[in-house]
Amino acid sequence: MITDSLKRETGKKLKVLIDQLVEGNIENIVSSGFSELTEAEIREELQYYPGKMNLPPNAAYQNWGEEIDIYEVGYKPPPNYEGTINLYYDGEQSDLTLKFNIYVENNDEILIKIRDLDVM
Repeated sequence: MITDSLKRETGKKLKVLIDQLVEGNIENIVSSGFSELTEAEIREELQYYPGKMNLPPNAAYQNWGEEIDIYEVGYKPPPNYEGTINLYYDGEQSDLTLKFNIYVENNDEILIKIRDLDVM
């Protein structure tokens, strides 16, 4: 069940993750276990997209259905949920989408990992 608490925590975790992407700390993202992709795979996907990546506005992390979406995984978990969020380039929402997995740990702590980067 997708609760408001899950949405809030997901938004917070995504904000930190996307900040790391914008800062170019891809090696740290991968080495910290926040990606299903390798560093090379992330860098390759990002190099195809023109412009400069920016942080989304704070409202983007609460704009459910428009900029960010979560859905329950229909097959046996983990992950427990999957989601997408649009990335921002040159100060505007782009069509480059960050796809992510959400793992709910035993103590209800959530872990978010990059699943893919895709132009939608």
